[in-house]
Amino acid sequence: MLTSCQMMEDDVFDTDPATRQDNWMADYRRVFNNNEYGWALYTDNPTYGRHPAVYTYAVRFDQDYCTFYNSLSTRRIPNVSTLDSIQSTYSFKMDNGIVLSFDTYNGFFHYYADQSQYFAQDLQADFEFCLDRYSENEDTIFGRGKTKQLPFMMIKMKMPGDEYQRLSDEITATYSPYDCAFVCAGDTVQARFLSGYQNFMLIYPDKEDGPKVEHLYSYGNLVDGIYLLENIEYKGHIIKEMKLTEEKDGYVDHLTGARIIPRPYADYFVDDADSYDDRFFGYSCLGTYTQGEWDKMRTALNNSKYKPTNLYSITFNPDGKGKTVLTVNMWYGNGEIHFPFEIKKMGMDRIALKYTGTEHSGLGYTIYDLGFKYVIDAIATTDEWRTYKIVPTSGTSMSPSEFQLVDESNPENSILFKQYFRYYYGFWD
Repeated sequence: MLTSCQMMEDDVFDTDPATRQDNWMADYRRVFNNNEYGWALYTDNPTYGRHPAVYTYAVRFDQDYCTFYNSLSTRRIPNVSTLDSIQSTYSFKMDNGIVLSFDTYNGFFHYYADQSQYFAQDLQADFEFCLDRYSENEDTIFGRGKTKQLPFMMIKMKMPGDEYQRLSDEITATYSPYDCAFVCAGDTVQARFLSGYQNFMLIYPDKEDGPKVEHLYSYGNLVDGIYLLENIEYKGHIIKEMKLTEEKDGYVDHLTGARIIPRPYADYFVDDADSYDDRFFGYSCLGTYTQGEWDKMRTALNNSKYKPTNLYSITFNPDGKGKTVLTVNMWYGNGEIHFPFEIKKMGMDRIALKYTGTEHSGLGYTIYDLGFKYVIDAIATTDEWRTYKIVPTSGTSMSPSEFQLVDESNPENSILFKQYFRYYYGFWD
């Protein structure tokens, strides 16, 4: 009545190992080639000590060759930067499982793995990948680098490879601002895209009342958002993927409600202590009322011992501690004249200014009473807070490149700020 305890190999495996291996490779080849447009390949590139940098490569496979397309990352590579695409061979191998190998040198893909490049040897990228599985609907392939064991993934593209590459690159070029904010669980957290490293940074304390610390997450570009190789876990929420909003002014995770939003415009003026977002430029950047007040100042100074033609430049410098300083003759050391204003945030896109009534100069220069009061009083006086609306005038909401401060009590009183502008020559021409 008892069955035999002996178990033959055929009872476990329907086919012999060699045939099984051939069948596995044939199955993967079928999945690879059963695709009109090809695959978006996501893998790690050298990052000089940072978290993995997830780079996107649109790849088209046929029976023998694969085609990589020009991208933001390949445009920095010598000798091939102007090519639209490069074709090379690939193969499947058995090495403790199925391995996808990119065999012949591809100037777009192998550059970061080439041992002859200037990267240290332990930072070389993989070009052989162990394939672990593919999804049930056969639109995603999962694996890992053969050498570094870092995650590897391929997503079936639903558009031509060059178009996918362009849209994916656009995420970095247009929608990955250095500064932004992360909203989750009722909190607004300071955030940054380190797009050169494909890392997303959140800055918040690990414990209550603790110091703010940096938390890095590797991300990859989709055509309509990002996916997080290292999931964000924040107050019980796990964020794996975020989509561009319909307005393209940020990202949203529809599962948790977490969002990445533009950095509040006010923070560019209130929080920055050492940025170059704070420099206004030129007479033409002033509103009509402001121009009139500055014309009065120039006339008054012309009748004094300080001629306006001797003033080299005028800039605003937030100190990040509740003050912003109007600096005249910047870059002249003790020759600078400082007019400090108190500054406070009135909302996401509003600030208020109030002049402190003090004037500082290392050489004892004083020009307020000689006529510069027209400039100062146009900005703000000592007896009232003057509120300004911050209006972006160029760039995108995620990456503004130019702001205009507009006096809410007098819209003709305005100053334009251009990002990264350090000097202004000929201000008094």
